[in-house]
Amino acid sequence: MLLTTFAIVNLTDYLTTIKGIEMGFQELNEFVSSLTPASFLLLKVAILATIFALTHSVQNSSFPIKKGVYAGLLAGVTVSTAFLGVCSVHNLWLLLGFKEVEVLVKLIAGVLALIN
Repeated sequence: MLLTTFAIVNLTDYLTTIKGIEMGFQELNEFVSSLTPASFLLLKVAILATIFALTHSVQNSSFPIKKGVYAGLLAGVTVSTAFLGVCSVHNLWLLLGFKEVEVLVKLIAGVLALIN
């Protein structure tokens, strides 16, 4: 269920980001803004394929620390799903004309700048 949600959220993020850029919105993520729509889609597909492959590999492995690796992988996917979910909803609000949510983008961008 988590991996399906992760895939849906990534697709939604891709679609709302591309539509926003087409409408003249500015992408705040410098890396994403440097990509073409095709390369951004390829990146999303690569991320999904990697996560699915890692999850399958860990589940079918005999590593002594298998449970810890699997739990860490799922925790990372959960955080990423939540973050991309917020970004997707935010993008959708902007596409629907709710400009006041731009404050949320600036706040998230500021937090990300502190992390980097």
